[in-house]
Amino acid sequence: MRNGNREEEHSGLSASVEMPDDIFMDIISRCPLRFVVQCKILSKNFKGRISHPEFSKILFQCQKVTSTQLIYLVHDGRLIKQFPKISFNPITQSVMTLCFGIEILGSCNGLIFFEFERIRCYCVFNPLTGEHQLIPYPNSPRNELKKTGLVVDYPNSDQYKLVTISNIVENSNLFYKFHLLSSEQSGLWHEIQLRTNSFISLPYGSPPVYWHDSLYFLRSDGSVLALDTKKEEAVLIDRPEFIDHFVLSYGKILTSRDMSGSDIWLGRAKDLLTLVCIFRKYIVIGTYDRTSSCWRVSHTLDNFVLGPDGNIIGFPVWIDSKQVSFLVRRPPTQYHDLYEYDTNINVYTNVAVLDTVDYPMNCFHPTLACVHKTPSNYVTTAQQAYIAEKLDNIRRFIIEGTNTSEEEAAAAGEGRG
Repeated sequence: MRNGNREEEHSGLSASVEMPDDIFMDIISRCPLRFVVQCKILSKNFKGRISHPEFSKILFQCQKVTSTQLIYLVHDGRLIKQFPKISFNPITQSVMTLCFGIEILGSCNGLIFFEFERIRCYCVFNPLTGEHQLIPYPNSPRNELKKTGLVVDYPNSDQYKLVTISNIVENSNLFYKFHLLSSEQSGLWHEIQLRTNSFISLPYGSPPVYWHDSLYFLRSDGSVLALDTKKEEAVLIDRPEFIDHFVLSYGKILTSRDMSGSDIWLGRAKDLLTLVCIFRKYIVIGTYDRTSSCWRVSHTLDNFVLGPDGNIIGFPVWIDSKQVSFLVRRPPTQYHDLYEYDTNINVYTNVAVLDTVDYPMNCFHPTLACVHKTPSNYVTTAQQAYIAEKLDNIRRFIIEGTNTSEEEAAAAGEGRG
């Protein structure tokens, strides 16, 4: 009888909290996502409402503005590396340590793309829900891969895809070879090839960018490889004409080693595919118009990322909901000033001073994006336990703000499974 009474009380509670969908969606969308996850287990009614595609889109946009972080790794040659995050609203910075052999390859719509090098597998992870999927490498030799990327279709669907790109030569012909793996077919990598006249390097500091169903890879000359991940077609977007105009008028500059020789970056800002080019006198920001398939200059700024020796000492920071920001080092220190665009006065202003800065940085905001479960027969039980432990430390750091330091001995010994 007691259990029956509890069920009746629970049913009464569910009935008593019935409310119009618009009010429910407005209230829940403003709550921390950890609370939203807990609400899903209250009743089937709550779970159905929260999982509804339309509500997912509203929740996605609300949380995107308030919960964005920048996550990245700082490599210093030791077995232990630093894993900092920069949070906004307000701007704060915190750091945890991460053991050697774990790399961040990308982040998209609430999922993070990791590589566990010594276990030889990729991992897709949602820090909010704690779900993860392990994926073996594609057949291409690891040293041939030039870039990797993650595409997450959430909140439109629960599908995500992994992409790798490599260079191949066949009978004197040059091709870019893309490997594409869908979360719904985790054991099957599709191959897509794009013929090219020459291989041009893909800048380290500019990871691939997901925008309108395509993944974009910047080449160092300003041209862009675009892979439509739904049609599974690849094209080359020509170098913007404005680059040559500014080079002739104002000249390019010598780039410093700490920026890896980069004077051009690709990212997404204000939901636009955006290119940042550094010239001797100006910073030029261009956006891509899909309708006309061409680049347009949106901003021309006085160059504020040059050091006393005339070399670049800063780089752009991409936050989806904002205009592109910049981190600029303060010589001779390692501190960096964060410059954000002030729309009220139409200039960049210094909003924070940060330490422990490196790139590429990945824009992350928590979502309820699903992670598919697949068998991990190629990973031992010990390796699975090792991965689960490291991911839980990362989850607590990103979502809960708690920090678990890792000992160097553990980093050297664990994970060999």
